Amino acid sequence: MDIILNAVQFLLDMGGSIILPFFVTILGIIFGLKFVDSFKNGLMIGVGFAGINLMVNLLVTTVQPSTDYYTKLGTGFTTVNLGWDSIASMVWSTSFALWLIPLGFILNFILVRFKVVKTLNVDIWNFYNAILTSAVTYYVALSLGASILVANILGIVIGLFLTVVACKIGDKLATSWQGYFNMPKGITCSTLDTQLTHYPISWLGAKLYDLIPGLNKLYFDINNVNEKYTAWTAPSIVGFFVGGLLGLITKQSFGTILTMAIGVASVIVLMPKMVSLLMDGLVPLSNAARSFMKKKLGEDADILIGMDVSIGLGDKCGMIVTMFLMPITILLAFILPNITFFPIGLFGGMIWSGHAAAFVSKGNLPKAIFAGTFLLAWTILCLNFMAPIATRLAHDVGVIDSMTPLITGGGFQQTQVVLVGLIGKLFGGF
Repeated sequence: MDIILNAVQFLLDMGGSIILPFFVTILGIIFGLKFVDSFKNGLMIGVGFAGINLMVNLLVTTVQPSTDYYTKLGTGFTTVNLGWDSIASMVWSTSFALWLIPLGFILNFILVRFKVVKTLNVDIWNFYNAILTSAVTYYVALSLGASILVANILGIVIGLFLTVVACKIGDKLATSWQGYFNMPKGITCSTLDTQLTHYPISWLGAKLYDLIPGLNKLYFDINNVNEKYTAWTAPSIVGFFVGGLLGLITKQSFGTILTMAIGVASVIVLMPKMVSLLMDGLVPLSNAARSFMKKKLGEDADILIGMDVSIGLGDKCGMIVTMFLMPITILLAFILPNITFFPIGLFGGMIWSGHAAAFVSKGNLPKAIFAGTFLLAWTILCLNFMAPIATRLAHDVGVIDSMTPLITGGGFQQTQVVLVGLIGKLFGGF
């Protein structure tokens, strides 16, 4: 068992840009593509993901001076805030990863075959969202007195159920998601934390915005402005001013402000190009999959390729919202009651929150900033609440040696994870 788990861990540690080319190559052959075409598509998807990761890392590096500035403000907090990537790596160290990836994919394929769902989820890396929920379910069940066998069974059942949920939501989300992010037909988002947390919580924030008199009259879509001002809303110019503004807010030197301005401009300009490279490999796979399903199941059959939400990054509104959410997040840590951690670890995943808010707000910048603030408030409160369970998980997989200080991190704010935690709390668990 340990050998198999270590082998799975080795593959997952290489990341999506390494795993996906081989996985997509196999899928392409199954769907009737020639090996060389399938391999080329797989490589283009891998190159695209590598490019997207480079852009995300460039953004994190670019805003590091601002991050350092805010870190100095975060004294007096007792809980350690880890980034989402640390939590994901920790989750992959659990035995649930060994079971949920093969069982989840087999179940998905069967459900597509019998037309229960349309989405074929190839976003293997983001299975970690279901695996995290399985692990939390396991520890909550143990804390409530369940045996190890029962706790494991509960964890696996919940995890498999969530892999199906990701596909069903992917079916429903496809049309609106393709429309806003200008995606080709046959592609959808199957990232569970985005589906169950980022989008619905941001949507609630957007609905609240609509109820506030005066505020709900504000409307500005940077993607659709008067032709006279179009040049000023070019991605490079928008990125330059937003990056420079963040540098000014955090009292950087003139040289650092310019560096941040150019860095953010680079990300906004280059991110869509990285996504385009990924699409060059993904679209042929999607077309082949749909043709395959129609041939096997009839002309009424259809299939959607479920992908990482990252392929929607690069939207101008989403990038601007991301920049605004950084200082807002720090402010929330001091305003919200009884917060024990400083949320600097959230900065690495802020780009996904910003794009979720932009999506539910349909590009309306003021509404998106409000919706993103609502989402970040939820995130901070939930991570604070889930710290004991996060610490227990980190301790049991060997990431930390002691149960003090408490830790928390991105992932534990997911709606389904918090629901499991609330059940445990209500019944006297952790």
